[in-house]
Amino acid sequence: MKTKIIAEVGPNHNGDIKLALEIISKLKNSGTDFIKFQIANPNKVYSKDAFLANYQKKNIKEKTIINMSKKLQLSKSSHEVIYKFCKKNKIRYSCSAFDLNSLKYIYKKFNLPFFKIPSGEILSIDILDYIRSKNLPILLSTGVSGLKDIEFSLNYLQFARKKNITIMHCNSSYPTDLKDVNLDFMIYLKKKFNTKIGFSDHTIGSQSAIVASSLGANYIEKHITLDRNMSGPDHKSSMEIDDFIKLVKEIKIVNKIKGKSIKFITKENLNVKKVAMKSCVTKNIIKKNSILKKSDICFKRPGTGIPPNELFKYIGKKVKRTLQQDKLIYKKDFY
Repeated sequence: MKTKIIAEVGPNHNGDIKLALEIISKLKNSGTDFIKFQIANPNKVYSKDAFLANYQKKNIKEKTIINMSKKLQLSKSSHEVIYKFCKKNKIRYSCSAFDLNSLKYIYKKFNLPFFKIPSGEILSIDILDYIRSKNLPILLSTGVSGLKDIEFSLNYLQFARKKNITIMHCNSSYPTDLKDVNLDFMIYLKKKFNTKIGFSDHTIGSQSAIVASSLGANYIEKHITLDRNMSGPDHKSSMEIDDFIKLVKEIKIVNKIKGKSIKFITKENLNVKKVAMKSCVTKNIIKKNSILKKSDICFKRPGTGIPPNELFKYIGKKVKRTLQQDKLIYKKDFY
């Protein structure tokens, strides 16, 4: 199992398509599997009672969340340009939608690799209804959800019967302190629901993503930015491009180290095996036509003869030739 890597742009293009295209260009040949954007109609997402999260208040100038969202949105035509540019640069475009109309648009317009359900939409049954009616893999973000919410959403999506779902563990603190990452819960989710797992990483640095990959995460999602000092809600908790490219390389190394869930013996291992393992060896001279007894045999290196655990197959058999002392015996030595 190889960990797939998602570069999460989110709103870090600041509503400017030029910045979005620059990010894509910088990720060319990086080994990133997917680049992910977000789309929403703020008027469909936010009521008049909506408010800013504390981390957003610290990082933006707008006083209302709807104004912030409007400022950071890319138009549908911009998404179409971005999709084509991703294809040209051989990075798979993906996108999260925060309202039903936007979700329908990206599904019909683009060849999406998966549906990514944002953590805030885990109970939005209009979005879940649409997603469960389609045949795409699902990445379910769980950053603001307890176990009951996760279980409800999985059951609602009918995952046990027909859906390919990956539960994306995360903590929706921006940034997340290392003591709050809690990757053991990611493993718990895998065992409890018998499904794939992933990790949306909101920490500063690469350690959490690397550990999650080594623990078997099918997907790693990491927020990226051109400059962490830029104005905007997510820049401070994102990773700059150069560091992200290093992270991609490190996860590829983890993938190589993890290998496959099968045991295979390399040529060098086979050579060592012959040297290190033991075979059935004669304790004394055994004359031709003698009947082999257990007391005639001991076990010594190398492992190129009859393995010790197969000795019982030859006890009581007659030898074809005189066998010298302290020598390996072979199948051909018996009638």
